[in-house]
Amino acid sequence: MTYICIKCRRTWIAGESSDELSGGLCIDCTTEYIRQRQRNQGFQDCFRRAVQLCGMRQCTYWDYCNRELVECEKIREIATEGALDQQVV
Repeated sequence: MTYICIKCRRTWIAGESSDELSGGLCIDCTTEYIRQRQRNQGFQDCFRRAVQLCGMRQCTYWDYCNRELVECEKIREIATEGALDQQVV
C-alpha cells in the first residue's frame, strides 16, 4: 500500500506496492508532532532520541518511545540469566 503524509505530502510504500492509497503521518512528521506534544505537556522533547531508558515514566509517550530499548533490556536480562544458569551447573 502507498501512504501519503497528510502534513508534508511525502509518500512511502509499506508492504507490497499497490494502487491503494492511504493517509497518515510520515515518521518525520510523527516525530515532530510528538515532540511538540511533549513540550506542551512540560516534558523534554526527547522522542526518538533515547539511547537508554527514559526516567520520565509519566510521559504519555514513554511506552512508545522506549519500546525498542525495553525489548533490548529484556533480551539482555534473559541472556544474563542464561549465562548465570550455565555457570551454576
